[in-house]
Amino acid sequence: MRKKILGLLIAFGLSIPAFATITVSPTRLEINANKIRNNYVSTALEVRGRSDQPTRYKAYAGYFTINDNATMNMADNNPDNPHDISKKIRFVPSEFTVPPGKTQKVRVNIVDIKNLPDGESRAILFLEDVQPKETNIPNAYGISAQLVLKTRIGVPVYVDKGNFKKTAEIESFNVVSAKDGQYTEVKILSKGNSKIRYAGKVQIVSGKKLLHEYPIEGNVVGAGKTYVAKQKIETENIKEAGEYTLRYMFTYFDENNNKKTIKKDATIQIKSEKI
Repeated sequence: MRKKILGLLIAFGLSIPAFATITVSPTRLEINANKIRNNYVSTALEVRGRSDQPTRYKAYAGYFTINDNATMNMADNNPDNPHDISKKIRFVPSEFTVPPGKTQKVRVNIVDIKNLPDGESRAILFLEDVQPKETNIPNAYGISAQLVLKTRIGVPVYVDKGNFKKTAEIESFNVVSAKDGQYTEVKILSKGNSKIRYAGKVQIVSGKKLLHEYPIEGNVVGAGKTYVAKQKIETENIKEAGEYTLRYMFTYFDENNNKKTIKKDATIQIKSEKI
């Protein structure tokens, strides 16, 4: 018996090394509509296809939200949602063929900008290969199958307009223990009407002496959302057991592109068996 299974590989701003037939640059678009004089925004994507054969793609737009896990939720296009700009997007061309090893520039036009509400509006720009790829799946229990695979890549686009705010707050900062070590547990609140994109670093300090420093695993927190970030504390470089200061240095950029830093301290106990 032979079966065909239809699958769809999706990447948001990332290529998929094993199966991808497409890479796109840039991997996201962030637009301040207050700096736009016209009633539209025009930008472009550069699409690179397969190196061994021509590939045909189509471009279309969808809508997404950012959930409390700081990941995308695909949502139905809703004409009553004023922050859904997927219907305002035009692609030139909307379907095209990329020769082997070449690139294709796709113009992206976002219209009717002046009627957008205050805050952040969003869409995701999909580029999808038109011809599905087929790959055989090893026999199992006397059944052979063929996977019919379509690949698409998604480029998120954010448009900020009017009175938009990017404001973050650390509601709590704790050190929690697990079987494999200690973790920072940080409750982050995005208080404005536009997402925040954060980064930063963690420092382990003894008195005024910096003993170790490593980067925060950055992420995006949607407008009005709360996100709990957990990350393992790196203590391998601490040579003596004892009590230390753990300093969490959280950074993001506000609506005026000014860098903001929030510092939080906690006490951490490092035991001798962990060094």
